[in-house]
Amino acid sequence: MALSMGILAADDPGADVRPIIARSWLRSTACGVVQASELRLPYDEDIDDDSRLIRTAQPVLERLMATMSDTRYSLLLADPEGRLIHRWVGTKSLYGPLDNASIAPGFGFAEEHAGTNGVGTALEEARVVTVNGTEHFTEGLHPFACVGVPIRNPIRGNIEGVLDFSCLSKEFNVLMTPLLVEVGKHIETRFGQQASASEAALLECFVRTSRHHRGPVVGMRPNVFLSNTVAAEQISATDKAVLWDVASTYARRGRRDGVVELSTGRYSFQIAVDADGTEPGGGVVLSLRPETVVQPPRSLSGSPRPLVRRPASRPSALHGEPYRAGRETLANPSPPKSGRSPQWRKLLDRMEALARVSEPVAFTGDDGSGKLWAAKRLAAMRGGGVRIFDAELERGAWQGTLIDRCRGALAAGESVIIRRIDRLTVPVRTELGDLVRHSEEQMRLTVTCTEDPRDTVVRALAGFAHQLWIPPLAQRLDDVVDIVPQLLAELEPDRVMTCALPAQQVLMRYSWPGNVTELRDVLAAALVEAKGDQIEVADLPAWLMKRAHRRQLTPFEQSERDLIIDALASVGNNRAEAARVLGIGRATLYRKLRALGIPHGPELT
Repeated sequence: MALSMGILAADDPGADVRPIIARSWLRSTACGVVQASELRLPYDEDIDDDSRLIRTAQPVLERLMATMSDTRYSLLLADPEGRLIHRWVGTKSLYGPLDNASIAPGFGFAEEHAGTNGVGTALEEARVVTVNGTEHFTEGLHPFACVGVPIRNPIRGNIEGVLDFSCLSKEFNVLMTPLLVEVGKHIETRFGQQASASEAALLECFVRTSRHHRGPVVGMRPNVFLSNTVAAEQISATDKAVLWDVASTYARRGRRDGVVELSTGRYSFQIAVDADGTEPGGGVVLSLRPETVVQPPRSLSGSPRPLVRRPASRPSALHGEPYRAGRETLANPSPPKSGRSPQWRKLLDRMEALARVSEPVAFTGDDGSGKLWAAKRLAAMRGGGVRIFDAELERGAWQGTLIDRCRGALAAGESVIIRRIDRLTVPVRTELGDLVRHSEEQMRLTVTCTEDPRDTVVRALAGFAHQLWIPPLAQRLDDVVDIVPQLLAELEPDRVMTCALPAQQVLMRYSWPGNVTELRDVLAAALVEAKGDQIEVADLPAWLMKRAHRRQLTPFEQSERDLIIDALASVGNNRAEAARVLGIGRATLYRKLRALGIPHGPELT
């Protein structure tokens, strides 16, 4: 009967079932909860009697129960997983009914196990819930009425547990709900009083800033996110990670203001106070102001970057495409690749300085990091034609005459780029080193080299007075935000493609051992899967999802994370179906998605 009423309520707004109960019934059905009178709940007797939740709540609840002695009421405390960890009972006559329904410490009352109830439904809805009689999904709980109140940590913002009031349905008093809400607030206040010094400082700074700024204000530290009413309305869940990344980076560098792109628009921000944001566990407080006029993002050269992309006439050399020996005219240098990291800015500054002198330059770095692009960019800044030789494509006698051909091109006033000098034979590499060391004339010679410990490579590079190292993408993840739009423009010159914010966050959580080349390959694969003009999380390769996470996972957690992602991918990201395949409840799956850092935005059902 309960199930049919729940389905009716979902389909018929006029049905006599509260929406919160109807939603819970549907979740319970999806999790496969049986409506039998006999409850089969998970049980774990290993309860920490000295947990922070019990220590904080126990003095408050014991005082309350002292006033409720000899009543047929009970108070229960549950952990964030829905397991009961403590019970206070007013009269002995209530013990029997409670025990028969497994309403006792150690039993798990998450919705996936017990269906609609005060504890599990309060956790799922993250709000105060009253469940009376037949509103319970399982028949075994029909004799009871209960009120569940989530207890939030006012500093961290997370739910520490649930306070539950239970009694027989016929003895329920509606006044218990507001009373329990006040008791919950008292417990939450005690959590705030027990906060660490850094948490207390963050809260104090947040409150002070909120008094003087009428716009959005947020306070952040690991596992803590505070927001005023305006911020709660304008900042989505996916924006929080972006804000934390940007704010903590700025705080470490000593910067106090900047601009950030969020899902609701562009905001200028100011770090009101740096609450030790440079240390692990530190926090920051930001005041944000929506920009009334959205200006095009500016490139590193200072000129506005157009919002509408222009078709690319040819592939970029940034990604390591093979170039055969030939002559190119680069009289009009292309704009520098976007990037905001200090390493990238410093590299561009060095290149601008070297463009004014005709001296040999060597670019070193990992494969795919952008050495050839940098060499071509420098040649373009110097002007004139450029001759490019790729050591990997030069074979036999051709490589033996390479240095002579370079001399001829240099004598003709051209810039010369020799790509991958680590692939040259030892005699040719030695001859190149001698050319650089013993030349008395200026030469616009540029070489690229993957870092190589061999002596002959080191000796060849030693002749170059100017050596510029291209940092790997893993050390400048800030640049991913700027690189992605340009790569999309190169990959799809006839389409205006963008990357959704959640997908962008996934890209920024990967270490990119293959550097920009690997990023380009990932975007190319995502474009094949994309249904519209935006790349979503679901379009990214499954292997990337397995490896894109912040904290270091244990081997077991990594295996579990991979298994969940595989299950989601196999059922088209339908979370209810994935939970069934994995043999767990949907509520458990939700918690594992959060704990293991698996993206679960709107693109996942």
